[in-house]
Amino acid sequence: MEKALGILGGMGPLATANFMTQIIESTKAGKDQDHLRIYVDCHSQTPNRVAALLEGGEEPTAAICESIKKLESIGASVLVMPCISAHGFYDKAVESASVPFLNMPDIIVDVCAHNFPGQKAGVLSTKGTADTRILLNPMDRFNIPYITPNEYEQDKVSSLIERVKANGNLVQIAKEFSKVLDTMEARGADYFVLGCTELPVIAKYCKGKHVFLDTTLELAKASIIACGGLVKS
Repeated sequence: MEKALGILGGMGPLATANFMTQIIESTKAGKDQDHLRIYVDCHSQTPNRVAALLEGGEEPTAAICESIKKLESIGASVLVMPCISAHGFYDKAVESASVPFLNMPDIIVDVCAHNFPGQKAGVLSTKGTADTRILLNPMDRFNIPYITPNEYEQDKVSSLIERVKANGNLVQIAKEFSKVLDTMEARGADYFVLGCTELPVIAKYCKGKHVFLDTTLELAKASIIACGGLVKS
């Protein structure tokens, strides 16, 4: 029997909707019944993860644990959290889970190692994810080469992420994002790890030939497999 997926969502809402779309589009299915059963708690009131990581703001752990319990109570048997900054609190939250809870940074690093051997990643994320090395520490453990944004580029990426959350113009946001990609490519980035789930939303509107590791897509594929579904080839 396939397992039901529980999504700890709302961080942010558009990123959650994109994640669900990626699951549906990545599932090998010939009819409705071939798709996963999915429960979603779009808990947009979860406290700001970046503020908690960098500024001593209210931690989101209690809200995350509340979502875990709600999702488990209605039948979720695998949990996922399509927000990388929130994984700064994963170790605390996973203790409250009684079902498997996929770890997004681990999935991303595994894809880097297997799909881009020897290539240099440009790692893009929120400042909270960057400064607390949520992705960089596991990349170091696996000896994955990477570069990170300079201060100006990081500030620009952070601003663009917030504009996605505020329903900004995605075409204009993508134009500005592409300029960051160009400068990082000039410094040696071979591909880009979209280390915030708002960034794949932006990347869909980018016109250049940049190579992306779509972290939302990789989590979607891992979720399908974990629930016993089939991934479209």
